[in-house]
Amino acid sequence: MPLTVGPGSISVAVTLGANTAHHYGFHVILVITGLLAIALIGASIYLCYAFADGFAGILGNTGMTIIVRISAFLLVCIGVQITWNGVSSLLSSLVFRVR
Repeated sequence: MPLTVGPGSISVAVTLGANTAHHYGFHVILVITGLLAIALIGASIYLCYAFADGFAGILGNTGMTIIVRISAFLLVCIGVQITWNGVSSLLSSLVFRVR
């Protein structure tokens, strides 16, 4: 899965992280909830990978095709968001002068 392994995960994390607000300051609750979110995501990824063979057997070929297409659609949506953010930042940095 490209969102959990390889350079795709790094590029998505950097790009989405660069477009978030950074005015929160340091709060212990934010750090604790961030660490809890990381632990929950890590546990869910581990469980998904641990039971992937059994789950694929249950779904069959048609179910796996549907899952692959849905994940590809989600990746396209992330790519569109990254492109949209880049183009809007570029256009907002340009100065148009009308004479």
